[in-house]
Amino acid sequence: MLSKPDIGWTVFSLGDFQAKVSYLVDIPFDWLISCKDALKYNIPASFFLELEGESCIVTSYGYDTHIIFRNHDCEYTLTTVHGVDFVQLSRMLLEDIRLYFDDWVTWYDFEQTESDFARRRTALKALIEETEAYLERYKK
Repeated sequence: MLSKPDIGWTVFSLGDFQAKVSYLVDIPFDWLISCKDALKYNIPASFFLELEGESCIVTSYGYDTHIIFRNHDCEYTLTTVHGVDFVQLSRMLLEDIRLYFDDWVTWYDFEQTESDFARRRTALKALIEETEAYLERYKK
């Protein structure tokens, strides 16, 4: 779903949709918080993708995930990925963040210090663990 972060950029891919996403949204924190809350409260998971002038909202619940894309001309398109619900989306996000954990900690490294990265590492690890706990509870 997410490629390895590279200097503040990652590629989001789901179904037939693919987009290069910028650091203007703190993906690991913003998206995990949305997934954690969706699992905790049984509500849709939704998050924003910043695409440098274009934008996208991903929302997931029930049996499907919907991707609402707005291009430079303010035209909207909807892509629906059938069979991927917010539980599966949360699981995929957790896997991708765990896979490239250190890269997500430092993916936006402009003017940050080692102590900033240490705080971010600790906070991200705690958020992953909390989201995983809600995922386990939700599966029961």
